[in-house]
Amino acid sequence: MCRAQLLSIACCMAALSPPAAAAADIRVLATGVYASSLRDLAGPFEAMTGDHLVLTITNAGGVLAKLAAHEDADVVMTASAGIDALVARGDVRPETKFDVARMRLGAAVKSGAALPDLTGEAGFRTALLAAPTVAYIDPKGGGSAGAFFDGMLTRLGLAEAVQAKVVLCATGAEVASAVASGRAAIGLTQASELIDAPGVAFAGFLPEAVNTWTPYAAAVTTTTQDPSAARAFIAFVTGPNGSARLKQAGWDVPPR
Repeated sequence: MCRAQLLSIACCMAALSPPAAAAADIRVLATGVYASSLRDLAGPFEAMTGDHLVLTITNAGGVLAKLAAHEDADVVMTASAGIDALVARGDVRPETKFDVARMRLGAAVKSGAALPDLTGEAGFRTALLAAPTVAYIDPKGGGSAGAFFDGMLTRLGLAEAVQAKVVLCATGAEVASAVASGRAAIGLTQASELIDAPGVAFAGFLPEAVNTWTPYAAAVTTTTQDPSAARAFIAFVTGPNGSARLKQAGWDVPPR
């Protein structure tokens, strides 16, 4: 059989074969607590599926604001209560909500600095009073941790002392940056935003008496053009590979 005949047969077979599925751009809108894990998981997910992730990281208030402004997103990942609020607004599909894991608060200091004693409330109080500057998320900026810290400091009777030297930040990533740069001596935010942050040393989780657990979830938006690809991404993040990475970042992952 000549080369022309072989080429003709190959062309006919290609015409009869079903087209390969086009790669999807999966737009993920997530809070900073997920940031380091999602960035690490993006490559393996893209290699496995051929799809491309477009990550937008903001705080909890930013998630609500961006969807209210009709910014494009296929998957939303935020606190479970935030997903419920988006369900009520009609922004995400209620049947797609999936509980990802829980996160608690932690503290960090600049790399090389002495770690504070976080084994109990007394040591934590001492650390806050001794630190010349303390960074946490601005409670007026829409982040969930900031309001909690304001209330916690009031309960501990430390509000006046700490707020006189506070460095308010828009996101957990900014808290970590403030510590790494020396703008703040100690930073407080969700632990996963500190554990992997460059230039800081994770001091540990806050004592249980002053800490809080926040459940986080994911859901598919009502405006996505490819809900199957969006669901596949959530399944990957909550599957074996994703769960292993989340645990490395300090998440409490439930048994699947």
